[in-house]
Amino acid sequence: MKKPAAKKDEDAGEPVAKKQLQTKANVLLNSKNVDTKILKGFVQMLKDTPDNVQVGDVMNVLEVIFKNLIKRKSLDGAEKTPAKIRELYEETWLLLLENLLQDSESSVTIKVCMQLIKSEAKTPIAPNTSFPFYRIRRILDTLLNAEETPTTALVNYGKYCKNLDILDITLKQLLTLVPKGEFKDQPVKAINFLSLINLIDMGKSVLNGEEYFLETDKASTFNYKQNQKSLNKLWKAVMASSSGVDEKVHRQLLVVLLERVISHLDDPIQLTDFLMDSLHQFDGPIALLALQGIFTLMQKQNITYPDVYEKLYNMFYPRMFYNKYKARLFYLADIFLTSTHLPENLVAAFVKRLARLALQSPTEDAVIMIRFVCNLLLRHTGLQKLIKASGAADEISDPYDEKEPNPVKSEAINSSLWEISLLQKHAIPEVANAARFINSSLPIMEFDLAPLLDRKECNIFDDELQSKAKQFALNYERPGTLALPKNGSVTKYFELI
Repeated sequence: MKKPAAKKDEDAGEPVAKKQLQTKANVLLNSKNVDTKILKGFVQMLKDTPDNVQVGDVMNVLEVIFKNLIKRKSLDGAEKTPAKIRELYEETWLLLLENLLQDSESSVTIKVCMQLIKSEAKTPIAPNTSFPFYRIRRILDTLLNAEETPTTALVNYGKYCKNLDILDITLKQLLTLVPKGEFKDQPVKAINFLSLINLIDMGKSVLNGEEYFLETDKASTFNYKQNQKSLNKLWKAVMASSSGVDEKVHRQLLVVLLERVISHLDDPIQLTDFLMDSLHQFDGPIALLALQGIFTLMQKQNITYPDVYEKLYNMFYPRMFYNKYKARLFYLADIFLTSTHLPENLVAAFVKRLARLALQSPTEDAVIMIRFVCNLLLRHTGLQKLIKASGAADEISDPYDEKEPNPVKSEAINSSLWEISLLQKHAIPEVANAARFINSSLPIMEFDLAPLLDRKECNIFDDELQSKAKQFALNYERPGTLALPKNGSVTKYFELI
């Protein structure tokens, strides 16, 4: 529950409660010996936060207190009551881990936890003599065992995984946290674990950035080969537990595989059966993600898949517009259809399918498909005859069979692009203008589809607001005289006085 804002001090401009916390903390730290009663009061305040105090303020104050106490070795015997201070410190950690799963406090909690870990790494607390790996493990264990996937906490922790030392530690700890048993019996835990793996980004941007959480770790080089072996071992354990999972877990499995894992696998060819099964047994997002995985194997492992174009063709259907991964579909289709050596009757089927779907798609998708059709006509000049074909001027006379699953047998090559002509009358000017490419010579260069993939309908609306109209429609009939049109609705129901 969000705490109400504390009363402002008009002179200082800061909440009174926050100022009082800072004053108490200064008194505690400036005293010769640590007053454990005051320290316990701070910890208790984190446990039962008063209404006039922000939880984040309490955590920030406790961070300052314990960072100073760790630096002074107060938890190791430098004070008269080290055991009591250590006990309160561990209790603070338990409370921080509880707050970790609260969306409103997650950002501050992660920051405080990581700063305390950094202090412990610089000044280890006995009996520990090095980096407190167990602290990272406890954070990961908390995220893993959450009853609901802690999206906010994962995002906040993921920011620290951009540091190569934390990335290395996280990967090693995940190897020891693989859930026991089958994922199908614990779907929430499976999603949580896959979400944690998704934080392991060993891409070029992270590796080349060479950022470290601890300055002392900059002297040691991140061992990619060793971490690659760890990731391979981790993914092997994941795949061993992933049979029979539900669609949500299956989808997350594919997302993590494609975005974080597949490029680092020693032998990705072993994924062929898994990806093929995913493609044939599921529709929608799962099939699309599986197709992307197969495309990666076709590119890098030279595998062949004879029905790939038929599967791609059948992924274009009206419901795809409401698919979370539709941008991937356009991206993949653009790559698959890049070759100019593809049969014309195959490409013609894609041209017709895209043109037909543009008639019933949302505005932003209609523009993408029209541009895509234009690009395909530029790549396969023989298909430009579809623009002027007169034998199929409408849906009734069109020989194209949109229900035929095999694109080669759809008779698209004998059809025409009457859909594009019809789209020139679209209510949205951007769609109508895009469809007018068939009225004159085709452009020399292909359209870049990448900027269009992220466009939303609101972007098109904003662009229309900013555009300047040259003509304004003031009447639905062009007036010939100053008199009103005869037999019109105005003169039928109204009289001029």
